[in-house]
Amino acid sequence: MQVGDVVVLVEEVQGVEAGREGRVMSVRDDMVMVGCRSRERLQLVMARAWELLPERMFRRLCEREGKT
Repeated sequence: MQVGDVVVLVEEVQGVEAGREGRVMSVRDDMVMVGCRSRERLQLVMARAWELLPERMFRRLCEREGKT
């Protein structure tokens, strides 16, 4: 993952529900700061790399499982 990539949370992280999209703001070791936009504000979430999937991969997996 690189700064600027669009990712999807695959599990709840810091109160942000799984399935929420965000943009990678910074990467350090196995920690990734993701900016998730809500209606009111931008919420920054510190997630581990294994709690995220690139958006394209997430969509492909959902299609394979029959979910949209």
